[in-house]
Amino acid sequence: MGNAYLLAYNSALTLGWGYVLFLTLKEVTAGGWSKEVYEATSVPLKISQTAAVLEIVHSVMGIVKSPFFTTFIQVLSRIWALWGLVAVAPEACSTGAVTLLAVGHSKLQLSYVTLMLCWSLSEILRYGFYAAKELGHVPYPLLWLRYSAFLVLYPFGVGSEMTMARLAMPVIHDRGLLSLRMPNALNYSFDYYWFCWVAVACYLPGLPQLYLYMLKQRKRVLGPASKPKAA
Repeated sequence: MGNAYLLAYNSALTLGWGYVLFLTLKEVTAGGWSKEVYEATSVPLKISQTAAVLEIVHSVMGIVKSPFFTTFIQVLSRIWALWGLVAVAPEACSTGAVTLLAVGHSKLQLSYVTLMLCWSLSEILRYGFYAAKELGHVPYPLLWLRYSAFLVLYPFGVGSEMTMARLAMPVIHDRGLLSLRMPNALNYSFDYYWFCWVAVACYLPGLPQLYLYMLKQRKRVLGPASKPKAA
């Protein structure tokens, strides 16, 4: 038996993200889409995603061996996507979409729904894997999914996060959300719209590094020289 705290933490977030996935699928199968999924998942999403901040603390304190930089970038990018975009402009993020491909009447779109599907599936696998490690045994199917599902979920998840930026930023600009205009008592101005552009510019270079890091981990764990066991 591993660390009881880490077991409880990872198990709780596996369940939390499982609930987000359940609510997403429930709304979609009932005929709803982004608006309905947002209304159903908003609270459990905010709780589950914000709890990931503790992963940075775990890394700093040495509770886990995860590299600080990759952990920090991964957590910070999602916290910004949630609290800096979706929570700031929920109407835009929960009603719009970006079309990647259209064939006849069929469309491949990125939206809040794809964001929830990618985030919840990836986190269920990740936290479930960590919880299983604390129990001392990781079933090989879970190990394989942990180091393989990201090949699809990661690019679609990042694309969905950028879709939230595409949908939210015009609203942030038009309404001056989270911005401080002159004149004011502080004699200081801040334009959150341009901060978002800076965040996107900083966001994108770090994401390939995370993807390459996961590819290296996948090769190490699932490569020809590895054995079907937790690593």
